[in-house]
Amino acid sequence: MHDFWMFEGLMSSGNGALHVTSTHCDDTIARSLCAGSLNVLSLHGCTPEQAGLESGAEAVLIGGLNPTFRQYLLEEFTAAGIRAVTASGEEEIAGISPDNICNRTLLGMGAQLEITTALRASMFASGKNTVADRATNLLPSFWTFVAAARKAIDRVEAGQTVL
Repeated sequence: MHDFWMFEGLMSSGNGALHVTSTHCDDTIARSLCAGSLNVLSLHGCTPEQAGLESGAEAVLIGGLNPTFRQYLLEEFTAAGIRAVTASGEEEIAGISPDNICNRTLLGMGAQLEITTALRASMFASGKNTVADRATNLLPSFWTFVAAARKAIDRVEAGQTVL
């Protein structure tokens, strides 16, 4: 069983003003879900420039404090043909703060994905990467991404003993 929590701006424009960093997420439900879980995978968006990549790069950056989970994510995305890069540099992109929502688990570590703008756009029909259109305009690359993430989750959970 997996829990799901999402913070998503639903305004027609200007959602950037709603941005909350992963170290400042204070939502009671989100923090409670993480605190009661062995593993957390958080998904975020970034520009290639924020990630230190070339303009227009389609990539997922993998961070967080759980080295095994990070490795499995890197392996599964790479096997799926998705450019996967170990996040480094800026603390928010790398997900290395203990205060990061992904690291507020029972184990004190989790994983974080930063998905570049171009990779996110490639998952939806052209011009359909909007709140209103996403759900009905998914491309196969979306499902490839989801399958790779699920495989990594399955692998990390298979190696754990339930507390």
